Parts: sequence; C-alpha cells; structure tokens
Amino acid sequence: MSDAVNVTLTETVKDKYGAIARRVTDNSGEAVSCCGPSCCGGGDKDAISANLYSESEASAVPADAMTASLGCGNPTALAELTPGDTVLDLGSGGGIDVLLSAKRVGPTGKAYGLDMTDDMLALALANKQKAGATNVEFLKGHIENIPLPANTIDVIISNCVINLSGNKDLVMAEAFRVLKPGGRFAVSDVVSRREVPAEVRRNMELWIGCVAGALSETEYVLKLKAAGFVDITLEVTREYRAAEAKTFLESSGLDVEKVADAIDGAFVSAFIRARKPDGVAQTSTAPAVTFEVFDPAMCCSTGVCGPTVDPRLAAFSADADWLTSQGVTVTRHNLAQEPQAFIAQPLVTDLLKRDGVECLPIVLLNGAVVSHGSYPRRDELARLTGLTPSASTSKKKVALAATSCCEPNSGCC
Repeated sequence: MSDAVNVTLTETVKDKYGAIARRVTDNSGEAVSCCGPSCCGGGDKDAISANLYSESEASAVPADAMTASLGCGNPTALAELTPGDTVLDLGSGGGIDVLLSAKRVGPTGKAYGLDMTDDMLALALANKQKAGATNVEFLKGHIENIPLPANTIDVIISNCVINLSGNKDLVMAEAFRVLKPGGRFAVSDVVSRREVPAEVRRNMELWIGCVAGALSETEYVLKLKAAGFVDITLEVTREYRAAEAKTFLESSGLDVEKVADAIDGAFVSAFIRARKPDGVAQTSTAPAVTFEVFDPAMCCSTGVCGPTVDPRLAAFSADADWLTSQGVTVTRHNLAQEPQAFIAQPLVTDLLKRDGVECLPIVLLNGAVVSHGSYPRRDELARLTGLTPSASTSKKKVALAATSCCEPNSGCC
C-alpha cells in the first residue's frame, strides 16, 4: 500500500475514532461502535460489537470504557494472562481491555495501551483514574511503530484494530520485536473467508467498519509466519450475516443487494494466537539482521539516471549504506536485471500476483515483509533493527548521467 493511501487511511481512522471518543466524553448516552453503523453514519448497535463482555466484566470498569468499546471480540477472556505478566493492547481505544488485563496480571504485572488518537487517549486516561488502576500506562503512537523496546512484553492483545492498518506486515514485525522470547500474540480480529467485490475493498468507510481491511485466514497465518511466529492458531468466534449489517451497508453508498449477497458469511470474528519462539531476541545494538530489497525495474543499480531523480530512492540508497556501516547485511535486487531473485522468493511473487508491480519496492527483514509500495525511512529501519539513527539526515549526493537513460554512451545501461 502506498504512503499516500496509508496516510489517508490513518487520518480517516483517527477522525472517526476521535469523533466517537468525543461523543462518549460529551455524555451523549448513545451506544457507539467502530465495527458497525454508528461509526459510519448509522445509529443502531451492530452485530459485531454487541454483547462481547460479561456483566461482571462490564461492572469492573468505568461505564465510559464500556461505551467506547469498539472491538469485535474479547481478547482478555481468551488470552492466557497470569499475575506478573506485562501486556500490550494494540489500539487500546477507551481502555476497556487494558483495564481488564490490569486486573488479571495484578500489582506485580503491567498493562500498556497504545493508541494514535488524542481524544481516545484522553478518555482512556480518565477511565484509568476512575478505575484507580496503578499498573496501567497509555502510550501515544501507531501499531506499525510501537514505542517500546524489544523483548519487553509477555502478551500482545488487540481488539479488531490490526485489520484497520494499511501495513499489516509491519504490525506483525513490530509485535514480534517487542515480545519477549516465548511471548504470546493473542488478538481478536475480523477475518475474511472468501474474496469480496473490489468496491468493498476500496471503500474507506468500510475500512472503518472492520470489513475491507480484513485479511483472509490464510493471509493472516502467512503474515504471522513471515514475521517469525510459531504455534499459530485461528479460532472463529462469530460469523456475520448480511442481514445483520443492513443499516451499515445502506450507509456505505454501495449497491445494498449486490454487496449483501457478496459478503453474506464472508466475514467472521476470530481469535488468533501465536508465539515468539524461545531464545529469539532482538538486541539493541549490532543486530544480526538481513534486509533484502526488491526494487522496481530500473535502468541501473541506483536508478538515478538522466535529469529526473526520485528523492526517496536517493535517500534510501544513503540509508542502506548507513545500515551496512552498522553491520547489517543489505541486498538489493533490480527487477530489470535480476528477475530470478523475485521468482525465487515466494512472499515477493505472491505480492506481485496480487498487486502487480505497484507493490514494489518490497523490503524483507530476515525473510519477513516489513514494507511494500514505498521505501521505509531511516527512523523506520532503525526501529526495526534496534539501532539508533544517526543525527545526519538521509541525504546522498548523486551524480546524474549527462544524457537520458539508455542512450548510447550514457553510462546507464
């Protein structure tokens, strides 16, 4: 997914979640949901977010935390949390799953919540105070860029948030990074069981409605495997019928009858479990990692030819040199010059079959896809490797060919 689409998606999600948090704070009294019509313009409580928590769980947290619950499951009920665990909730919203987790891990444990939306964080902090929770901390940030050190978390939970990310490969890689060796991934999410119409995938409102961003069961497992996880299981907890989403579909602006037939039974809530292998830990210095970069077809190894220079490509070339200087192995493949390298890597061929050359460049970290469609920036590369980015900016002087690419004697082809 391109940077532009990622930014648009992130801002759309942030706006919708912020509006829901403000409604709760303003004591509107309306039930809210992000997986159904009230997130996308309707007003009825949807089938995805309804009846997820028991009465005892609901009574154990502030009412606003329950009102702002936007999930598709109850990861705290299914995750194996024990006293003393350190838990991280990706996309913590109003804080309900963080507060419930904090009770289960006890005073010797800790529960973190990570959210990118200021209004949701303000609501979560207010709920923390109301609950009197002393082993809870809410962090501002993105689930693709977790602001915690490597190897610090025992259990990662999430409630119908990963499907909203435009870069799920990076989410999985980040989850793997921050988990301790033997740490557990235990999330609720919406998963697709078959293909849906392209217009559903493109509809931004449906991203917010937990539908268009849903991975298939196979894709979810493959992405977790690519990130390094083992012992992966996927347990269906709820199946969704089109009749339950009538109001939601009407608010989307799509052909209701056409889309209803297409998505009936195509989406389910699932509880996904996985584990980071024992003995696997990212170090904070000189990590033993390998980046493999699959570049689009370019006339030469740098792609910098003629009067036009892609500044991101020049910056990435400098960043790749910086990684190499830090002891990281960086290998780059040019589609025009090394097509066999693309064919030999199943993750790359799968992306090319699905998205075409628009998915290039593809960046793999230790065999796991961490970026596609754009080059990661230096701070992203540093975070993935546990390195500290240098103070200098990613600039590189590039000598341009005097003539256009591939002309005789251009020195380019």
